[in-house]
Amino acid sequence: MEKNALNRVKAQLAQLDKENKWVDIDRDEVIDQLIYEEIKAASYELDNERVGQLVKHLIEESEKLK
Repeated sequence: MEKNALNRVKAQLAQLDKENKWVDIDRDEVIDQLIYEEIKAASYELDNERVGQLVKHLIEESEKLK
């Protein structure tokens, strides 16, 4: 689950890179929003422990993307 969520975030960032959309938007804010959406979606599918693991993983990885 963690890798899938991170891959979706990276794919969306790559699309924005491709479209060169960074003039109008802040990359860090976009990353934070994408991570939030992944966590929100996971909260409907996973138990609290797995959501916690996902949150930890995504936060660590998002710092690398910023």
